[in-house]
Amino acid sequence: MLPFDLHTHTSFSFDGEYGAEEMVFRAYELGIEYYAITDHLEINEYHLPEFRYPEILREAKSVIPDLTEKYIGKIHLIRGIELGQPVHDTALAERLLAEGDYDYIIGSCHMIRGYRDFYFLDYDENDPVRLLDMYFDELIEMAEWGKFDTLAHITYPLRYIVGDKGKAIDMSRYEKQIERLFSLIIEKNIALEINTSGLRQNIGETLPGEDLLRKYYDMGGRLITMGSDAHKPEDIGKGIAEGIALAKKIGFTAVSVYKKRKPILIEI
Repeated sequence: MLPFDLHTHTSFSFDGEYGAEEMVFRAYELGIEYYAITDHLEINEYHLPEFRYPEILREAKSVIPDLTEKYIGKIHLIRGIELGQPVHDTALAERLLAEGDYDYIIGSCHMIRGYRDFYFLDYDENDPVRLLDMYFDELIEMAEWGKFDTLAHITYPLRYIVGDKGKAIDMSRYEKQIERLFSLIIEKNIALEINTSGLRQNIGETLPGEDLLRKYYDMGGRLITMGSDAHKPEDIGKGIAEGIALAKKIGFTAVSVYKKRKPILIEI
């Protein structure tokens, strides 16, 4: 039994292979009470034909409500979206959010202006210190815009820079940016996501890790969400128990789930 998993992807994501019902059924088998489907919507790639975003959004809009009805009384299905790079075109982002009737919006940044996704970058050719400066500036810009519910995996680039490439990063360099970022999301009642995917990847820790979660808590941050970032059924719920234990160790007493963009606090 797991209380929630609030960040997962289906075949409606460009990097997902498994259908929405297959993912929901696995969550139900695991006894997850609150389960969010949060497929990718990368704003800067919306118009690229290979991603078929207009078509996929229409399909998802018909499929997810049917699943919600089918599983009523069995699982609380949360219709979400992972909104990538919204500040690259805020007008488009706002229009698509208004058309989507979502319960829950994850805000994320997988790539900064002028660069590909951090997953694809060569960190011998691209200075990771400079990239992270730009990345945290873009997260701050996102927080200033603020039209999402939780800020996802804020150490996402470290998954590749540190975890996969083994390059050491002195995070104290970004302390002022991170403090500004946390101040903004606290002020705007935006949650901070504890993304448990790192626990099953080379980086070996949640995104963000304990130090940054403590900083957020010490600054007064109390709203958190938690998700596995699963792209396949076998990863649903992975790391959630460990994430809950970490959150409780730091002092958090609840995790937020969402309905119609309103937080519901689930005690942990």
